[in-house]
Amino acid sequence: MKVLVTGAGGYLGRGLIVPFEGKADLRLMDVVDWETPHEKVIGSVADLDTTLKAVEGVDGIVIAHMASRQAGSYDTPIAPYDANVKGTANLFFAAVKHGVKRVSLISSSGAVSWYQKTGKFLARDLPLRGEGIYSHTKACQEVIAQMHHLEYGIGVAALRPAYITDMDSAKDKYGKQARECNWQFVDRRDIGEVARLALLLPDLAFEVFYVLSTPMAGKHADMEYTYKRLNWKPKYDFSNLKQDTQ
Repeated sequence: MKVLVTGAGGYLGRGLIVPFEGKADLRLMDVVDWETPHEKVIGSVADLDTTLKAVEGVDGIVIAHMASRQAGSYDTPIAPYDANVKGTANLFFAAVKHGVKRVSLISSSGAVSWYQKTGKFLARDLPLRGEGIYSHTKACQEVIAQMHHLEYGIGVAALRPAYITDMDSAKDKYGKQARECNWQFVDRRDIGEVARLALLLPDLAFEVFYVLSTPMAGKHADMEYTYKRLNWKPKYDFSNLKQDTQ
């Protein structure tokens, strides 16, 4: 299987591709250049021509790009909607044009963050309801994905991770060092493995998968569906950190 991964040069992407290595032929895309042994495409997903070229000849797509979370980036809709929403629409347009039938979309628990804030259990069928521009763009991504499944039959796994960090270093993308973890922690490599396994499902529909690495995550989100549907359990469970069991 040849797989395109967008946002592959960023913090999430560099860890996400690890489970694919040696198991898929990778084409990696990002807006800035970086060192990698894999085939790469440098360009913006917001540019349709570039995206069409990037998707040509692949069997599956992992949509892992997002607008920078640097200070001020999400103060207005301009950058986040251009990358997160327009870029996702471009990728699905290209998937239809090139006959790609498998997509793993790295969404976010932010798409249902209102329920999370109120302490409600995160079920797979909750209506989309986020708070703030970032979560709004994630909800838009899922709507675009579901519409392309319904109209064109593209199988889509909408993955909803929460607090993405690295178990080994216990650092997030900003370099913040964790001393303990809560149920929301998820390692990038666990996200990548779920994305990979979902692309292999022969009967993939439009399906939501919560992706969390900690053993207490099942108290807060529907992890059982992810475990059973993909025959998967987290490999990076943050057992090296003190864990908040609440």
